[in-house]
Amino acid sequence: MLHTRLIPPVLGPLLDRPRLFRTLDRGVTRRLTLVVGPPGAGKSALLASWAGSLPLGEPAWLTLDADDNHAPRLLTHLAAALARATASRGDEALRFSDGVSVPALLDEVSGHPHPLVLVVDAFHELRPGPARSALLQFARYAPGGLSVVLASRREPDLPLHKLRAGGELTEIRGADLAFTHAETAELFRAHGAEAGDDQVAAVVRCSGGWALAVRYASVNPVRGSDPRSCLEGWSQAIRHCSDFLLSELLDPMPADDQDVLLRTSLLGGFSASLLRALTGRADLNRVLRRLSTEHDLLVRDDEWTYRLPNPLMRGVLSRELAERYGWPEVSRLLGKAARWYEDMGAASAAQRYAAAAQAHAAGPAPGGGILLPLGLGRAGGGASLWVPAGDAAQSPAPSPALSPRLSHAQPPPGEAAATGPGPYAAADSLTRSELDVLRLLPLGLTLDEIAARRHVSLNTVKTQVQAIYRKLQVGRRRDAVRVAAERGLISPRG
Repeated sequence: MLHTRLIPPVLGPLLDRPRLFRTLDRGVTRRLTLVVGPPGAGKSALLASWAGSLPLGEPAWLTLDADDNHAPRLLTHLAAALARATASRGDEALRFSDGVSVPALLDEVSGHPHPLVLVVDAFHELRPGPARSALLQFARYAPGGLSVVLASRREPDLPLHKLRAGGELTEIRGADLAFTHAETAELFRAHGAEAGDDQVAAVVRCSGGWALAVRYASVNPVRGSDPRSCLEGWSQAIRHCSDFLLSELLDPMPADDQDVLLRTSLLGGFSASLLRALTGRADLNRVLRRLSTEHDLLVRDDEWTYRLPNPLMRGVLSRELAERYGWPEVSRLLGKAARWYEDMGAASAAQRYAAAAQAHAAGPAPGGGILLPLGLGRAGGGASLWVPAGDAAQSPAPSPALSPRLSHAQPPPGEAAATGPGPYAAADSLTRSELDVLRLLPLGLTLDEIAARRHVSLNTVKTQVQAIYRKLQVGRRRDAVRVAAERGLISPRG
């Protein structure tokens, strides 16, 4: 057993966040507290900081990982966390026999004379199966003296509506976790960084208060109060956040959900009707509920309108969209949004989306970035967000239209028809991004290593490699390198 999993993690300077501490303090008087938010939202840091502030000492703590999908191992770790917490407070330590079960855990805890708090971090590591069912059973039937705090990237499959109705549930969501101006300034001071009010305001505005970006900015301060200059000065932060988001958020998602989320990045506030015009998805309402409720990625402003609240996340996802499918596809989607707003009678929003579509028809907007309308609501009012291009989106990458039901294991339909007849015409149709990947194939790098070098997701590289094979009419890497060298697309050594 790794005993470091039984104590709050050490995450650098921890910040006291009294407004959230008060919510957690109220929560431990109830049966269950949920802290749900996307990757990098600051769930673990919040709970680690709060755990050190409890008057009765640290709670029982368990950080989950993939190994805990073995139910006996999970229950052993859970018993160890509870036993350690009681012993550290000077209470008589809880003792569990070998082969501990959920009923035995509940029975032992119910006999403890003092209240207990159990924090389970990274609940999302548990896949559907006996281990997750056992932990959920333990949380659902916890005795009155035990309060459970679950931190997760997704909602647990518990009857939350019943717990809410019974006043037994406390919730902290992604919007609650977002750093305020005052908290951002305090975190800068904790890292010894000098920052004026204008700079702090720019960081909050550019990041949407996303904890990962705020924390990164606090150790890599940027200058300027304008959102454009703020983002341009964040080249390292953008790369760091991009790698994290693509690996931790996008890659684990089903391909269809990825497709929907990537398209939302081009929009400000949007209705399901607008997004349906861009995706053609008949099941869109269900996907939006999943992204907004289970994953807590989208904010629902009213009955009709959703938005992706994090500007930096929008920038990362929109660049990934351009990287995967090319600038013409970005332009086409923005043009469809313009036509939708025009049909709705929202002329100003239609003009902004049409201007953005025109700006990206041949590649990045002037200056190498992406211009995203920020229109909120069905009327589409608002300004625009400038997102500078990363290394992976510096130049135009022609690409065919994106299928609404595209699987990343398959080429976009219609692409072969656009390449023209004959193998040389197909090779000539390689996009700039595909050529960049092709030049890395002779180096013997794994696809993971290519993705890391190009600062894109693994799924993106897989899609590009499959497109390369198809256009060169080969079935494996060795043949792709040979054919590419014969046609002068790469040197014999790459």
